[in-house]
Amino acid sequence: MLKSVFQTCYPRQEILSGDLQLDLFAAKLKSVVEGKAPQVYQNPELFFVNTFPTDGIKTLIREVFTRLSGKGSGSPILRLETSFGGGKTHDEIAIWHIAKSGRNIEGLERFTDLDIIPTQAIQVAAIDGRDLDAQNGVIHQDTGVTTYSLWGEIAYQIGGVEGYQLLQKSDRTFLSPGTSVMEVLIKDKPTVIILDEIARYLSMAKGKKVEDSNLAKQVVNFLFSLMDLASASNNLVLVYSLASSSDTFADETNELKELLSASARQERILTPSTDVEIYNIVKQRLFDSVDVEAGKAIASAYLQTYKISSLNLPDSCKDATYAEAISQSYPFHPELFNLLTKKIATIAEFQRTRGALRLLAQLVRYVWDNYNNPENHLCLIHTHHLPIGKEEDITNELTSKIQRSTMRPAINADIYNPTGRRAYAQQQDEEWLIAGKPPLTSYLARTIFLHSLTYGISAGIRRAELNLSLLTPAIDINFVGRALDNLQTVAWYLDVDPITTIARFKEEPSINKIITEEKEQIGRGEAKEELRTRRDSIFAKKFFTVISAPDSPGDVDDRGDDIVLCLMDFDEVTITQSTEFAPPLLVSILNNTGESGRFRLYRNRLLFLVANKTEMERAIDVTREYKAIQNILKSQTRLEDLSETQRKQLKQRGGERELNVRVALTNAYRHLFYPDYDQVKAPEGLKHYVLPAQDASAIKGNSNQQDIILKALKDCQKIRTDEPLKPYASAYIQQKVWAAGLDSITTKALKETFAKDLSLKFLLDQEVSLFRDTIRQGLIDGVWDLEVLSPSSDGLGVKVNPQGGGVKATYIKTDTPLTNLPQIIEFSDKYILYRRGILQPPQPKIIQLSAQVINPETKEVRVRFLAKGALTVSLYQDNSLVRDDFRPSDEYVTTIEVLTVFKVIVDYGSGETATQETQVDLVKEASGKGKGLKPLVDGYTLNTEDIFETVKPSEIIKDGSVNITFNYLKDKCLDYKITAISSLILTVNTPVDYRKFGTTLALLNRPQLWSIFIDQTVTIQSREGQFVRLESQGDSKSFQSFFNTLNSLLNAPNTEANVSLTLTIDFVNPIIPDGAEFNMVFDALKRNPVERLNLKAIVV
Repeated sequence: MLKSVFQTCYPRQEILSGDLQLDLFAAKLKSVVEGKAPQVYQNPELFFVNTFPTDGIKTLIREVFTRLSGKGSGSPILRLETSFGGGKTHDEIAIWHIAKSGRNIEGLERFTDLDIIPTQAIQVAAIDGRDLDAQNGVIHQDTGVTTYSLWGEIAYQIGGVEGYQLLQKSDRTFLSPGTSVMEVLIKDKPTVIILDEIARYLSMAKGKKVEDSNLAKQVVNFLFSLMDLASASNNLVLVYSLASSSDTFADETNELKELLSASARQERILTPSTDVEIYNIVKQRLFDSVDVEAGKAIASAYLQTYKISSLNLPDSCKDATYAEAISQSYPFHPELFNLLTKKIATIAEFQRTRGALRLLAQLVRYVWDNYNNPENHLCLIHTHHLPIGKEEDITNELTSKIQRSTMRPAINADIYNPTGRRAYAQQQDEEWLIAGKPPLTSYLARTIFLHSLTYGISAGIRRAELNLSLLTPAIDINFVGRALDNLQTVAWYLDVDPITTIARFKEEPSINKIITEEKEQIGRGEAKEELRTRRDSIFAKKFFTVISAPDSPGDVDDRGDDIVLCLMDFDEVTITQSTEFAPPLLVSILNNTGESGRFRLYRNRLLFLVANKTEMERAIDVTREYKAIQNILKSQTRLEDLSETQRKQLKQRGGERELNVRVALTNAYRHLFYPDYDQVKAPEGLKHYVLPAQDASAIKGNSNQQDIILKALKDCQKIRTDEPLKPYASAYIQQKVWAAGLDSITTKALKETFAKDLSLKFLLDQEVSLFRDTIRQGLIDGVWDLEVLSPSSDGLGVKVNPQGGGVKATYIKTDTPLTNLPQIIEFSDKYILYRRGILQPPQPKIIQLSAQVINPETKEVRVRFLAKGALTVSLYQDNSLVRDDFRPSDEYVTTIEVLTVFKVIVDYGSGETATQETQVDLVKEASGKGKGLKPLVDGYTLNTEDIFETVKPSEIIKDGSVNITFNYLKDKCLDYKITAISSLILTVNTPVDYRKFGTTLALLNRPQLWSIFIDQTVTIQSREGQFVRLESQGDSKSFQSFFNTLNSLLNAPNTEANVSLTLTIDFVNPIIPDGAEFNMVFDALKRNPVERLNLKAIVV
């Protein structure tokens, strides 16, 4: 791991303590000359200790003192040329100190060969053009002398009062002196004349009239003379400075260069500080020590990062030259130096080296105070570490002190606001801080801001340079594009050119501020209503029926028809975590209908979609902005106040925000709850699934989000995923859907099972036709049989044969394939499916009719008939109606005289009738020839032999108390001459009888005589909200494991319950009715008899 700057760099104590006066960095030549400068400048030894020996200062010392000492051929005229703050004043002070102290300065050997340095003081004059005053003069308090001109001040500094008197007349008249008087002043002694800020003085001098010219022309004439004198003698060196042609007094600088060029053939131009030297100057002044090797390691790591990065970066940063720049500028990033010493340095009020030193001193103290902890592994100080807005002194340095106060609003609105509303960068930093990253948006905004302080084409920063300034080996900044886009959408003063990629902060607000102010007028309630309307539209019915904002169970119907999507209102219920269980309201709707005491049957058809609380707040916020834009666009007056560009931006933003509202709303409503059995993940019967987040492209191309829910349910295995969908397998329906223990089930009930059983998948509307195919195929394959009823006037079903001529339509696979299946399988109570072997093929309807002479003497005849399944029977004698209200099994006695025909018309209901005839004659009957008549009409068989033979039933069913049902069973067994019972099926349906049955079960434990199978369904709801639902099948042992718990719940006060308990007793060997085993069961049930029992006996 790279070392942090806190491990490798040690700032000076006065920097860290804050004791350093920042104005010390603003060196004043006059203060040094007058002995009034701070010690760091006034004391020559302290001055040189804190000065880095640049090539520029060493060259200047060598040039000046080799000429004056006669030990070399130094230039007589030296011009220091650099931008403001480039280090020239510092170098001039160095020459002044050496002239005043000679070799006596400790540490001077770091800067020059001491042999060329004088052993004692020499004559020196050092003048800053900014200090001269042609109108009021420069007052010297110690002598009372006042100088008014450049030459007057030079004369006073070299010769004191006596020297001034030589040039006093020229000083008072402002007329340039000649070289002769200057020679007298210098007296052949080694002399250095230092002139600083000459161009500025020249600008001021233009306003002073001198005879027919002005003071500026006299100054130029004087400089000509002075240069000529220096060139002609070995004891005078002129050192003067000119700013660069791009600085404030560029016109005067260029004019002076041009005028002096003819006389400056022996002039040498020096640049006090190069970039690398400026690095060292800064480090010399700010740090006691900097680990050079650490700087090289950092440079190498950064270079490698730049080479492998996929970001758009300047090519120049990927070679060894830039790595060397990092090493030299360490612990500061070279882009920070470039910003301060090249870009911001063009602002007149920000001097290059001095301004950078002052600002970097404040930055070092801030960094060491705020970042020096284990959590901040800072290996290089970047531009973005300048705490714009957070640290007032630094912010003031970069705004008010350089005449950029108009940029303050941009800081407070977009970068950092210490009071009131947080700036947008602060708000967006939350995302990065939560992710464990630094405040990346603030880093981005600070960098752009600092590059926006200049005016004109240099304002701002391109994306490549922005990436370079932000990139570090430790932090992935692929976020820059996204963070910049996010900030641009809300920032009031940020502008990004999409073509040039230049980002900058402007002084005037953008359209974001206009929108934000209008947004404040949009209430949350208005935004919520807009969201509700859009929610119901986005999730409108496609696959699922939508119920919007249910707030109680009664708002959701309890039918088995369709799948329902409940869009829960965000003011009613929200989710905060993706791992949450279903909220109580959802559980209540799932289990209740809203009707007192009635539980919901069709639970496996309910879907719930719930909004995330945090995402909902974002949706509300973006909706308020959308509404604000719409309000502005609808106001012609307000549009007229905007520029054409702003109107276009507003329209574009309106379209973007309209889509953003849809995206935000969709991403808020991502919490889907669907019915499922899972004791761990869905203890309340609802499992939580978080829908995938949707981006703008997905939302734009899909107006209805039910597709997303459908896909999610497929992923959750709640909907079949077959492509294309195929009918269910008949075996699956029989094993998983058709409840065990039910011999028959209507098609309606079978379909509704999908809506009841939480363990089953949803049955979509488009699957219903496939489900019909499943039922049809099950009939063809002989998996089940079908019986069809037709509706009666009272709504019940009566059996009918649609082919005519029968009382019931059944579809049972036999050796002959089924070919006459119904065209449409209806899902209704009329269509009843039976397990194989239960439903028998329809038997031919037999009308048994017999007419016999019972007393020939009295001519009496007895007519007997039997028509099973008939409603009524009408009897005719020789076509005359006898009666039409005979029972299906009845007889009639009459007398006859001759051959008589008896006819019965049997009514089976629903218009179905049948006719049968027979005849009897006294003569034939007497001779015994009237028996065994053949079948007559319509396929109904006449059987005159034992027509009242008893037909035994296969099962006997009775409802009632224990005594009633068992005595009824015994009677029927006697009536039908039944000799054996194979099974008894006992069912109760009330909580009281359930508890009694449970306590009786132990008395029925006779495994050597019979086996017991129990099927139970129990639903319990307490007013305190406790809900229990149990469906189980098994033996008595498994029943007992549930019974004690359920019994205690049933005994609890304020409890509502629905129960169904079926006990099947299968005898090892069929038992005799009213036999020992029969009475053992009967006696056990009488010990604690239930109030109402349904008894079914399977008889043999």
